[in-house]
Amino acid sequence: MIGVEPEEAASMKAAIAAGHPVALDQVGLFADGVAVREVGIETFRLCRELLDDIVTVTADEICAAIKDIFDDTRAIAEPAGALALAGLRKQVEQGVAPSGALVAINSGANVNF
Repeated sequence: MIGVEPEEAASMKAAIAAGHPVALDQVGLFADGVAVREVGIETFRLCRELLDDIVTVTADEICAAIKDIFDDTRAIAEPAGALALAGLRKQVEQGVAPSGALVAINSGANVNF
């Protein structure tokens, strides 16, 4: 299982690297649904135990995923919802995705124009 965070709000990646939750100095708000300055203790414990890796993606990669979702389904995903697809695409493009079926969970319904 691979976690995905925006590069500008990678608090879980920083916490796992440090071995404990850390507070980021600032977070970007493009994907505001996942703009977490400091991860919670229980969430950190679960992610440290269950995740195989964490991928970070840029705002441009998130935008590309939103466009792909729209092109394929005519649904508009919020940036935080498109995060998983952005991460999956990055893994595939880098050739590090596992073989077999790949699943990206698109969640969220908080689109504001």
